[in-house]
Amino acid sequence: MARKLWSWRTCAWYVGVLGAALALLPFAVPITVLGYAVVWIYTWTHDPRARKNFVKVLPVDPRRVFRCGQALWAGMLDGLGGPTAALVWAFVAAKLSRSTRAQDTAVRDIQYGPLAKHRLDLFVPLSTATGAVVVIFPGYRWSRTKRARMYRPMAQTLCGDGLFVVLPRVGSQGSPADALEDFHVAVQWVVANAANFGADAARVHVMGCGAGAHLCAMYSLAAPLRTWYAQADRMARGAQLLASAEADAALRRMVKRIRHPQRVAGLVLVSGVYDVVAQRRYETDRCIEHLTAAARAFATGEEEAWSPALAVRALRRRSAVLPPELFPRSVLLIHGRLDSTFELAQSQRMFRELCAVGVPDVQMKIYANLRRPWLSRC
Repeated sequence: MARKLWSWRTCAWYVGVLGAALALLPFAVPITVLGYAVVWIYTWTHDPRARKNFVKVLPVDPRRVFRCGQALWAGMLDGLGGPTAALVWAFVAAKLSRSTRAQDTAVRDIQYGPLAKHRLDLFVPLSTATGAVVVIFPGYRWSRTKRARMYRPMAQTLCGDGLFVVLPRVGSQGSPADALEDFHVAVQWVVANAANFGADAARVHVMGCGAGAHLCAMYSLAAPLRTWYAQADRMARGAQLLASAEADAALRRMVKRIRHPQRVAGLVLVSGVYDVVAQRRYETDRCIEHLTAAARAFATGEEEAWSPALAVRALRRRSAVLPPELFPRSVLLIHGRLDSTFELAQSQRMFRELCAVGVPDVQMKIYANLRRPWLSRC
């Protein structure tokens, strides 16, 4: 008996697919035009090369436009599903609500450094103070924190739990090194003045999300990096920690700017990037290598210098003895499994490196159904 090749279900499936394709055919052209328009406009506004020659940087290959459009859509979902929407909503609610607004306990615009931009807000708990301080690196950008005020409702919530919260404004239009140096000055001010506002200088924690988490991780490594370079230079002048000479020179310059780094008690790192080299490869695969904040923040050849996970691995491999007292006592990494901007693998690698180097308390929370978790959900 001959085998029946076409059943009625198979025929119905193919007829349905063909009918759907014919029905969507009139929309193919406008959808394609819209996709190209979105990608081209985003390229025009975010690609630094567009200032010199706009036409040459526009993607034409439909496969590249499709992958770039996918990445932009996923990035928008990350923003809507992450702390951006939550922070904006909390900020607007705090402005509009009168009856349910928490009491504002902030002392605003305190000068913490020699420059006019060095200002911070200090949130002081009214009762049941624990003595612990949380210094928040606000914002996603590596260069500046223009919208630090958006974090005030969250800072006030943490303050209600008995924590002293410091919200500094750091950076300007400069480099990540400028923002990191400003953050260092803010942490120094907190340690020096903790006793004056009733906090414990030995219980200073730093916290950040996205680019803020990355810079917090870099700051926590300033002390062990300075120690390693000082010891290595005594034995051989110009000792190299990283594999790339260019990256190692950039790391040395960064470390020199952080004079007398403070050892923080703990880190809270939310959805950060800790391997910039891998992040740049990931962005290249998604055809957005010239459109991201990382592309504008880090010079070519210096990505390894700004990768805290790679720095921890290099310290572990090249150090005979590295005192664990140089590292934070506790680290909490938080990441969403659905995050498409910074993959979950970034936090997983940082977690493994910190455990291998001997940090006493390293914990990681993975939220399976979230893109960008934030404190209201954690």
